[in-house]
Amino acid sequence: MRETLIKICQLQPRYSSSNTPDMQERGRLINTELVGELRGRLPFVQPAFDSVFDDLAVGGSDGIGRKTEAPWVRLFSRAMSPNPREGFYVVIHFKADGSGVYFTLGCGSTIWSGGDLRPVSDEQLKTRTSWARSVIKQRWGSLRPFTDVIALGATAPLPKTFEKINCVGQTDLGSRSLDGGLG
Repeated sequence: MRETLIKICQLQPRYSSSNTPDMQERGRLINTELVGELRGRLPFVQPAFDSVFDDLAVGGSDGIGRKTEAPWVRLFSRAMSPNPREGFYVVIHFKADGSGVYFTLGCGSTIWSGGDLRPVSDEQLKTRTSWARSVIKQRWGSLRPFTDVIALGATAPLPKTFEKINCVGQTDLGSRSLDGGLG
C-alpha cells in the first residue's frame, strides 16, 4: 500500500482536470490498485469495528467527468454510508501538491440538487462534524492524537469542501513519512 500511496503523491503535481496519461495512471492507482489493496485488508480491519459494521467496503474517486485536484479513497459500511454523500466513513485524502495524505474520519460534503452536485452548507457540515467529534470524545475521552483540521491545498470548490468534512484525522503524513512508515 505504501508504494501505491507514494506513486499517487508523485502524480499529484502533474494534475490536470483532463484525462491526460498521468491522470489516467493516477485514476488506475486510486480506483484499482489502492482500492484493491484496501479490500484485501478488510478481513484484518473488520475486527476493529463493531459487529454491526459487517458490510465494510472500499471505494475511491479521482473525479466524476473532469479529474479532481484532491482524489480520495474511503472505507465504509454499505448500510451506514450507501454513497459518499451520506453517512460517515474513513477516508484517505491526497494533498493537491502531492506532499502527503491524510487518514481521516469524514462525511459527505455534497448533495445532488437540480441535477448538479452542490456543497452542503457550512452550518450543516459543522453540525455533522461536531456531532461525530462529541461521540468520539464521549467514548474515548479525547480526540488525541488526532486533529480536526486538514489542508489539502486544492483551489477548486469541491475539494475545498473535503477539508470541512474532517471529523478527526491523522495529521499530514508527508512523503518522508510515507517512505518510512506506512505498510
